[in-house]
Amino acid sequence: MDQLTLKIVKTRQPHNCWGCTKEFPKGTEMTISVVVDQGEFSSSYWCEECNEIMNNLDDWNDDEFLFGELRRNYEEDNNEVSMCNL
Repeated sequence: MDQLTLKIVKTRQPHNCWGCTKEFPKGTEMTISVVVDQGEFSSSYWCEECNEIMNNLDDWNDDEFLFGELRRNYEEDNNEVSMCNL
């Protein structure tokens, strides 16, 4: 998997965060990630809190997360549901 783009953008339409699945309205600053894997392009948007959590993971190995997986793992590890104001 090759990372093509990783930057903070101000969204022009609503997007769901890939890490927590919460929908964020247009005009929200989010991190966009664009990757190519075996010739297939994909993109995902990450809210500030999920991006921070992902960047601070001790066992992060640059493997991908499934949609909402970061939130589920966080809740299991911390017995919380308060992530991203959900």
